[in-house]
Parts: sequence; C-alpha cells; structure tokens
Amino acid sequence: MDAIGVDGPVLPVRFDGALVLIGPVSGGVCVGCAEEARLATLGPSVPRDDRRMRLGGSASSALRPLIAVLVERVLADPEAHRDKVLALRTDLATVGEHRVRPRSGGCATCGPLPEDGPETVVRGPVPVVPGTLRGPNPLTGGDALRRELFDLRHGPVGGMHRIGDLTVAAVSAELGGGQAGFGRTADYAEAERVALYEAVERHAGLQPRRVTTVLEASYAELGDRALDPTRLGLPDHESPHVVPYHPDVRTRWVHGWSYTHGRPVAVPEHVAYWGHGDGTRFVDETSNGCGTGNSLTEAVLYGMFEVAERDAFLMAWYQRTPLRSLRVRDDVTAHIADRLEQLGYRLELYDATNDLGVPSVLSLARSPREPHAFYAAGAGLDPDAAMRSAAAEVAMDVEAGAKRYRVEPGDYDPERLRRLLREPRLIRTMDDHVNVNGLAEAAERHDFLVPGPEVDLRVPDVPRDDLDALLEHYVREWAALDLEVIAVDQSDPVVRDRLGLHSAKVIVPGAVPMTFGEPNRRTRGLPRLRLAGTPLPHPFP
Repeated sequence: MDAIGVDGPVLPVRFDGALVLIGPVSGGVCVGCAEEARLATLGPSVPRDDRRMRLGGSASSALRPLIAVLVERVLADPEAHRDKVLALRTDLATVGEHRVRPRSGGCATCGPLPEDGPETVVRGPVPVVPGTLRGPNPLTGGDALRRELFDLRHGPVGGMHRIGDLTVAAVSAELGGGQAGFGRTADYAEAERVALYEAVERHAGLQPRRVTTVLEASYAELGDRALDPTRLGLPDHESPHVVPYHPDVRTRWVHGWSYTHGRPVAVPEHVAYWGHGDGTRFVDETSNGCGTGNSLTEAVLYGMFEVAERDAFLMAWYQRTPLRSLRVRDDVTAHIADRLEQLGYRLELYDATNDLGVPSVLSLARSPREPHAFYAAGAGLDPDAAMRSAAAEVAMDVEAGAKRYRVEPGDYDPERLRRLLREPRLIRTMDDHVNVNGLAEAAERHDFLVPGPEVDLRVPDVPRDDLDALLEHYVREWAALDLEVIAVDQSDPVVRDRLGLHSAKVIVPGAVPMTFGEPNRRTRGLPRLRLAGTPLPHPFP
C-alpha cells in the first residue's frame, strides 16, 4: 500500500448495484482474487475478462450507518478479515461473511506459485480406515468439507443441489465455468460428500494450481526425460482442435512421477490438465484418470481405478467382447433395478474386468422403446459398490434423459441422430455419444451383450490394510503388461492444507483413453487393443 501512502491496514469497500462488498483487508487475499472468485460463481456466460465490466453504485443513506458499523467491526480485528469479504445486500439489508482465497493458478500479489520442476515422491505405508479403502482424515469430518468448499458468492463450489426425483440420492456440487461434481448414493449425506470430493477433483484437474508451468520444448529436445506422446494413443482422425504430432513440435510440459520406474518424467501439460490451457495440443484430453484422496497415494490409486474402469469399458465395446452377467447381491442395486423396471427398462450388469485386474462393471439399461439403451460403468475392489455405482449412474441417465429431452429436444431429433449413425465423424459431444446409441437402428451395436447365467464379480487377492502396498501391487501387475503408471500431483495447495485432500492425474500409456467426439478418438498405437475394423462410437456417458 506504499503507492497510496497508507501505513496500516486498508479496507476496500466496493459497490456493485445493490451489493456492498467490504474487504478483504490488505495484506492477505487481494481484491482482484476476491472479485474473480465472485464472478466465477455467476456462471460461464459472465464476461469476466471484459475490461468494460465495472463495479458501481451507491448505498442508500439509510444503510450508511450499518455500513459504518460493519467497517468498524472489520477494522477492530483486521487479521481475521484478510481472507474474508462481508457482503451486504442493500435491497434486503442482509449480511453474509464469505471466505476467499488466492485465484486458481496463482496470483503475483497474494499467492505466487513456484516454478514447476522435477520432484521426488517419497513413499511409505498409508494405513486405511477399517472396512474402507480410504485413509483417515479428521479435517473432513462433520460438515468441514461443505464449510470449506461451498460458498454461494465466492466458491469454489458455488451451488449445492439435491436432485430429489431420481432413483438414488443425487447431489450436484457446481463449480464456476459450468463444471460440477456429482454424488449418487443411497443417502443424501453421503451423496453430498461424494459430490464435493468430485468437485475438488474436477477443480484441480482443469489447470496447474500448485506450480507454474515453465518448460516448453519438443519431445525431440527432451528425449528420455519425457513421456513419448505416441505411447498415449494418437487421434484416429484429423481434428481442428489439435495439431498432428511430430517429435519436433514444441509444447508445454509439466513434471510427474513414474511409479513404475521411480523417477520424474515430463508429460505434456494438456495431457496432465484437461482444461483448455495455452500451447500446442496433440490430443484432446478428458478428466479420465483424475483422482482425489486423503493422501497423494490414495489420489493416485483412485485415479488408477478410473483408468481401469474406462479401459475395461472401451476394450469391451471396441472389441465387441462377450461378457458374463453379474448376480446382484446388494439391496440398493436391487432397488435401482426395480425402479428401472417401472420406467420400462431392464438393468443388465456385466463383468468387464480385463487384464488390468481391477473388478469392473458395465451396466446396460435396455428398453423396447426409445431411447433403447443407456450405458455406464463402475470399478473398485468392493464388488457390491462397483455394481451399485454402475447401476446408479445408468439409472440417473435414464431418468435425466427424459428431462433433457424436454429442455433440448433438438439434441434428440431422430433424423439428426440417424445422420450421426450414418456419419460417425459428426459426433461431437458426450450427449451425441449417448443419444445416437439409444436409437433402435443402433441396437445391433450392443448385440454382443447377451444376458446369461449370473456369476459373482470376482475379487482379487490384494493388500487391503496399506494403500501404498495396494498401489505397488497394481504398479507391478501393470508393468508386467508393459504399462507404465505416471502421476501428476494436481493438488490445490489451499484445499490440501485446509482439508488434507490431494489430487492426481494418472496417465497410463497403452491403456485405452476415454474421449468424446469422434474426431478425438484415440486408438492408434495401443498394442492391447485388437480391432477387427473401424471401432464404433462408444456410448459412455
């Protein structure tokens, strides 16, 4: 504050129409970061970067005494308000207190980030809470998760919504930019917890938040220090969103850790983070392989489970692999099946477990009427939980599909979808993948999935009392398949320090990557994937 000649705390008071914003006090989170967070919660349509956007307005004279009292209260304890904003709605005379943080990706004023570079991951035993595959974390107990993450005005989660008319308890945790985390469980408390975990995962995976990317080079320049992009599976088609890969093409790189080889390795930034960042891109990446946990080990492990789930689904679909029907042993899954039957759909669960060794489930809701089919997947070492997850997700899609049809009937226009069926390269979105495979004319695409004698989902004999030992088990198993496990630490430092939550992106070159939009499909250079012809567009939601 030297520039304005102020010695002591400075308290900004701003006006935005009927809103008065008091704080944060200087020396903590800067006003720019607080304002960016506030605008982010208003949704992706707000032109946050438009310099013509200005704060303005004035308070009613009747409220000026209240504003003075609030200012006096803050200045009486400035240390407690260096990361807080008081928001006064002048139309209602209501006051809310909101915690703010440095902007994602760092701030030169209040939250500078160190430069990215090679780091060593120090491993050791990670005990679990009995009966779970999660480590203990007292920082997320009770309502701590909600209190830290959810703030209607400043986020990062700007909205929490219960979806009350579905088969399962479903909750969405909405981030700025149109992203959200979802929870689908047997009760709303657990669904909210899962949704917030997934929101942390999505928030962390969009862009670097722990370090600043500084390495820009070609693979030819980096050599063995970097992951060879050809091992990732390159796009099958030309796409306007990416450039054709060549070893001499320069791009931005971040550092991850090879759990297989025990050393740092550089990976393309656009592979480690699925948001649309700067620099040249070879592939159009998704959130596939992102995980969040109570330790980095736990986050990596759950990222591996997601890689295995998507790989199992795509391997079965692209290769049209006959799968065995699974026996339902769980009451919640049985309830979901009953609800789907009321809606005219039959729930079918198939064992999609493949050579990666993670129990995986492919779920199919089939009906004689259109949409004829919906699909989903689940994976994990608890067979009932994996089946329950796959069933809950497909049930949610069945019920939500009817709502989407009412809101966006053009997406479901039969003639449009039949054209996508004939010309797959026109498929662009996740909804396109789902909707085109729900046509009656697409029924032959899933004729390899035939209900048969039911079996139990097999559970492998793996370590269960130490997450690091479990991680090492799968690292070695996958290494025997010539698959390397690489992880990039995506942890948001604020979330990590306040809640003990870590996030990671797991990259397994050679596993089949989940993509959306046929121009983005990547099946070239994947030795495990044996295709008899052109792969059909997948129906994964």
